[in-house]
This record gives sequence, C-alpha cells and structure tokens, in this order.
Amino acid sequence: MALLQKLLMLVLIIMISSISGCTFFTPYKTPITQGTIINNEAIDTLQNGLTMEQIRQILGPPFGQNPFDPRHWEYMFYTTDKLFQPNIIKHLKLIFDEENYLKDWVIIINENPTDNLKNS
Repeated sequence: MALLQKLLMLVLIIMISSISGCTFFTPYKTPITQGTIINNEAIDTLQNGLTMEQIRQILGPPFGQNPFDPRHWEYMFYTTDKLFQPNIIKHLKLIFDEENYLKDWVIIINENPTDNLKNS
C-alpha cells in the first residue's frame, strides 16, 4: 500500500512538473507585414507638381485616403519582423493642392512632430 502511494505521488509530481515545463516553450508566431514598402529611391523621385496618377504609379495606391479630404494621402508600412528591411520608411503623408498636384509630403518617423522629415 505504501509503495502504491509513493508510486502515485511520483507519477503526480512528474505530471505536474511536465505541465509546468510546457510554459518554457513558445509557439512560432508568423510575422505580420502590411502596407506599402517605400524606399529612398521612390522618395527621391517625388517632387512638387506631380499629379495623383503619377504618384500612384510611383508608390502604388495609398494605404489611407481621408474621405473628408481626398487631397490627403497616407502610405504606411508595418511589420512584426524586426529584421525585414529596417531602413524603409514606415509612414509617409502626401498633401495635394486644389488642382490635385503634389504640394507637400512628410515622412513621419514618430508621433513627435519635431522628429519628422518635411519636404523642403
């Protein structure tokens, strides 16, 4: 009887330790990548006076288009993979004038406006 209790206790300890041991393993998480890849060569081709169609040919369709202001386009890129093209531009804002020509663009680095690169 005592041997059976010791054996049962040993099996119980092994089961509990094996269950807690599963927390050391993390499942594989696939990287999520969304948006438009904007490289520096595409930014170098931007210039004031380009039409919306020319911008669409250079950068592709905008990720965000303001329904209340169609002359405001945004291109965004997001990925959870830290090694995937770390030098690309992650957020670009384009502003067109009343005749739909490119007036200005801003590369948004972070939410602090002083850190952003504005077209000069």
